[in-house]
Amino acid sequence: MELRIATSDPRQTDADFLLIGLAKDETPPTDLDEALDGLLTDALQTREINPTGNEVAVLHPHGKLPYRRILVAPLGKQRTRDALRNAAALGVRKARALGGGVLATTLARAPLDDVGAEARAQAVAEGLVIGNWSFRELRKPAEDEGEISATLVLAREEESDAADRGLSVGLAIARGVNLARTLVDEPPNIATPGRLAQVAQDLDTACAHIVTRILDRDAAAELGMGAFLGVAMGSDTPPYFIILEHRLDEFPNVPPVVLVGKAVTFDTGGYNLKPGAGMADMKSDMAGGAAVLGVFTALAELEVPLPVVGLIPATENMVSGHSYRPSDVLTSLGGKTIEIGNTDAEGRLIMADALEYAKRYNPRYTIDIATLTGAKMIALGYDLNALFATDDDLAAAIEAAARDAGEPTWRMPLWDAYDAYLESKIADVKNVGIRAGGAITAALFLRRFVDGAYPWAHLDIAGSATVQGDRQPKPPLTPYGATGVPVRTLIYLLQREAARKE
Repeated sequence: MELRIATSDPRQTDADFLLIGLAKDETPPTDLDEALDGLLTDALQTREINPTGNEVAVLHPHGKLPYRRILVAPLGKQRTRDALRNAAALGVRKARALGGGVLATTLARAPLDDVGAEARAQAVAEGLVIGNWSFRELRKPAEDEGEISATLVLAREEESDAADRGLSVGLAIARGVNLARTLVDEPPNIATPGRLAQVAQDLDTACAHIVTRILDRDAAAELGMGAFLGVAMGSDTPPYFIILEHRLDEFPNVPPVVLVGKAVTFDTGGYNLKPGAGMADMKSDMAGGAAVLGVFTALAELEVPLPVVGLIPATENMVSGHSYRPSDVLTSLGGKTIEIGNTDAEGRLIMADALEYAKRYNPRYTIDIATLTGAKMIALGYDLNALFATDDDLAAAIEAAARDAGEPTWRMPLWDAYDAYLESKIADVKNVGIRAGGAITAALFLRRFVDGAYPWAHLDIAGSATVQGDRQPKPPLTPYGATGVPVRTLIYLLQREAARKE
C-alpha cells in the first residue's frame, strides 16, 4: 500500500473512499456536511454514526462528493493519538472489505490539544499500515478480498512538511510492528530458531549500522550457557543465541541500551506437559524475540543515533529422551545453579543466561520482553503489559512511552518477601515459586541474574502479545493474531533516549 501526504481539498480529492473521524459531542466538519446536504448531521442524529462505538459508518455521497463511499470512524470520548491509530485501522479494513481502491483520510488534519501535525500523521500512518496488515502468506486470497492501492493522508498546506516527517516515522515503526507480527503468526515449522537467526542476519546485510552474531549450540556451550542449553536439549531443531548490535562502534563511550527477547519458538511445556487445548497457541512463545527484531527493523530505517544491543535466546522446549527433567539442576552463564521445579517455566531459564550476557556491555539499562507467565494474565488480563523495574526513572520512561504508543502498561511490584519462594535446598535458586503471585516470583527469578549490575525492567507480555478467540473487546488496531506489542513502546522510548543524548 502506497502512503503519501496530500494537501488537496477533502471535497475534491480523487479517491474511492474518504475516511473521517468523529469523537463524542463533536459536530461533523461543516465544509463536508454542507457539500453532502447535511448527510453527516442526519446520520449522527439517526445513530448511523456512533462516535463511541466500534463500527465504521458507511455513507453514500450520491454524487455530491467524488467518492464511492464516505467512511466515518469512531474516535471515542475524545481525540487522542491512540484514537487516531484505531480509527485509521478500522477505516482501512472497512475500505478493503468494500472492494478496495484508493483511500483518502482527514484524520490527521484536525488539531489535537497536546500534539502537532507530525505526531498526528505518525499515529495515522501507524494505524493505516498496522490495520491493513494481516497474515496472508500461506493461503490463497479470497475472491472478494479488496486491496488498498494507495492512501492519501490529507494535511493542511502549512503543516505538510511536518506531516510528511510524521508519515515516514509512522511507516518505519509500523513495518517493525508488522515484522514482529509476521514472525509470531508464522507456524512453528517455519518460525524456527534458524528463521529468527536468518532475519537477524538479513538486518546485518541490509543495514550498515547493525552487526549480527549468531551463537550455535557449541558456541553457547563454550561460553557456559547451561540454562539456555538445558531447555534446548529436548529438541532436534538447533537453538541459536542471537546478538544484534546497533551503532556500537559509532558511540564507543556511550553505554548501550540492551533489549532481551524471549524466543521459545514452540513450547510444549517439556515433561510438565501443557494441556492439549492451549498448546497450538504456543508458537507465540517467541513474541519477545520477535519484538526485538521488529525494533531493530525500525531502528535501521529511522537511523536512530543510539547504541542498542538485542539479545535473543531462541530454542524450542520439547519432550524427548534428551529433555531436561523436573529436579534437574542447571548451571547458568554466571555460575548460579538452578533447581528445576517445573520444565514449563523455561522462558526464565533462557532469559537468565541472556541477562547474564548483557553484563558484558555495561548497559545504560536493560529491558527484557517475554511471554513469561499465565499469572500475568490472571492479574492484568489481556490488554495490559506488566512492567517490573528496579529503577523508578526507567519505569516512568517506559510508562510514558507506552501511553503515547497506545500499548497500555501497568507497573507491578518486585515484592522482596516473595523471593523466599524461590529458595532451593540443593541449588542457588529454584525456577518456580508457588502458584500465587506467579508473575512476581518469575520477575524476581530474573532479577537474581541481573545482580544489580544495571538498571533493569521486565515486560511480561503474556496475553497482550496475541489476540485469541475469547479476548473481548477485540483491539481495533489488531483484532486477530499477533499484536506486535511492545515494538511501538520500545521505539518511542529509544527515540526519546536518543534525543536526550543529542
